[in-house]
Amino acid sequence: MNQVEDVEVVLTHARRYKFHSGTLARNSTVLAGMLTEQNAAKLSNRAKNANVHTRWMVELKHLPDREHPAGLMGLVELNSSGERADGRSGLIPNENGRVPTKIFDHYEAILYAFYNKEIRISDADMRSALEDVTQMVSIAEYLGCLAVVSKPVEVALLKHGQNLYRSIQAMPGSWIGMSMSIKSESIFKEAMIHLVGNWPRVKKHAMPALKDYPAVKELVEKHRGALMKKGKKIDTGVMSLYPGDMCAPSQDLPIKREDYSRDVLIWIALTWFRHWVGQRLIMGKGHTGEDSGFELYRQIGAAGEAYMDKVVINQFHGKFPMTKKALNVCENHLLEIKECMKNFIDKQGVLEVKCELDVHKYPVPYLTCIDFNRDDLPWLEHEKQQKQVAGTKRGVRPGGNAIARQNLQAASREQAGVDVDDGSAGEESEEEAWDKDESRKRARRA
Repeated sequence: MNQVEDVEVVLTHARRYKFHSGTLARNSTVLAGMLTEQNAAKLSNRAKNANVHTRWMVELKHLPDREHPAGLMGLVELNSSGERADGRSGLIPNENGRVPTKIFDHYEAILYAFYNKEIRISDADMRSALEDVTQMVSIAEYLGCLAVVSKPVEVALLKHGQNLYRSIQAMPGSWIGMSMSIKSESIFKEAMIHLVGNWPRVKKHAMPALKDYPAVKELVEKHRGALMKKGKKIDTGVMSLYPGDMCAPSQDLPIKREDYSRDVLIWIALTWFRHWVGQRLIMGKGHTGEDSGFELYRQIGAAGEAYMDKVVINQFHGKFPMTKKALNVCENHLLEIKECMKNFIDKQGVLEVKCELDVHKYPVPYLTCIDFNRDDLPWLEHEKQQKQVAGTKRGVRPGGNAIARQNLQAASREQAGVDVDDGSAGEESEEEAWDKDESRKRARRA
């Protein structure tokens, strides 16, 4: 608990931190390369007696730029007293008239995360939060500690709940890249649902963000194709479904004309329904529409007076005049047809909400029924390939005893003047080696 803090990290002249070299080296590959014994300062006895423990000093030498998005860290030479050999005090940022940079806060948050301190991300503006996380990820990638901070960053983001999900809904392409960097399944899935469901509207803005992730683009096309296939099935179904026993008004075959004539008002109601739906499909309100048919399916799924209300019925009545009683019967049949179509929509599951966004409080004008399989995560496929490659190299390899035995055998052969090989060709058994050793010993005694 009271280990020696032997590393000083200097971000600016006013931001200086004392850390443990072991902790930094374990969590960061870049810092591990710096904090070697070769780079450590040789402290004098006087410095040690004065409780000076700093053997390394790491400094932020350059602020982020186009060439170095995370800035540039470097070692500072220390003298035998544990002080800077160059006499400087650290970076002095000039923020006069500029927007204050958060780079120092981000470095601090990541360094503290090595000690399991919670990473906090402000939710005052989720667009700014995305920028903050993007810069933190850049720093983590630079330091080689992304695996260490990715989960704390994800937890910090998910704590913002609906604010986060609303931001993902507004900028799914940007959040896809972020989720890929920190390997966040929750954020990736949420972004994919909004990206696929709203693809016709966001495609133009999302394509630049996806250019570095070809696997994601393929995944979007895959789920988009599945959504279009489901929509096409629904469009075909609502235009070809015959509710109830319309196809067989009588059990006696062949069915007579008068049997069909008794259901004439049902057929009129079905014709009105298909007339209305057909017009919307022709107008591009079906699965080929900008909303992938969301508004049409939502209306059909609501049934009742959600569509084809009294105003529409009166328009049909104007073209097909009938008695008031017949009109009422026709309206009742239409309500039954609507209910049947509602059940059909419900069975297709096209109106199911698979995203975490509260669409009742924050409604979206597109489908969110995308079934996302965890096996589709791009980084899982990459990890599987790595495991397969690693698996081909592994197997039953020589253990400690086998290696020691091979070394002894090699030493024996060398003493006998035999060329040493790698031991893989013509290995001899333990008994043969023991017999040869014994024969050589007897020869020496003689």
